[in-house]
Amino acid sequence: MPEIVLHPVILAVSADDQRLVRRAKVAALRRRAREAAVLSARYGGWTLGELQKDDAGVPLPSNGFYWSLSHKERMVAAVVSPRPVGIDLERMAPVYERLYDRIADADEWGLAPDRSERLFYRFWTAKEAVLKAVGKGLTGLERCRVQAIVDDDRLRLSYETESWGVTHCWVGNDHLATVTSDHVDLQWHV
Repeated sequence: MPEIVLHPVILAVSADDQRLVRRAKVAALRRRAREAAVLSARYGGWTLGELQKDDAGVPLPSNGFYWSLSHKERMVAAVVSPRPVGIDLERMAPVYERLYDRIADADEWGLAPDRSERLFYRFWTAKEAVLKAVGKGLTGLERCRVQAIVDDDRLRLSYETESWGVTHCWVGNDHLATVTSDHVDLQWHV
């Protein structure tokens, strides 16, 4: 039985913030995502300190808790955990065929009956979440592999020699959030 309950939080972005441009928009999205992180910690009964990143942009533990953020134009997501954790949020849009082979190889695609856009986004967000949990950016993409499609909401991945489970949450018809989820229960807050 999992001993930890994580509370991934997904928040809408205000219409005013959606209309911002460039740096002002990025700053607004970051602030909103950090609000989601504070809520995630609060739901878990934890308190965060200052949210800082190292020189490579990797989030540093805050008050002993790991945190991860993701933001898109209309929504932001965050999760806080006593263990390394990653979350990714993507808005589904048509995918160029060449991106399918960039995100997964033939063996990974062979785990499913087809290469649908829905599966592309499951693979993409899962790999992003794992890479965030291990503190790597997209430079680690080739070492992150889908090992199994567990069911419609869960995948099993590996990064180098480490195994990772992830869980998906569909938000509306066009957003997918994915969080690393081994040995935890999840209570999504959307």
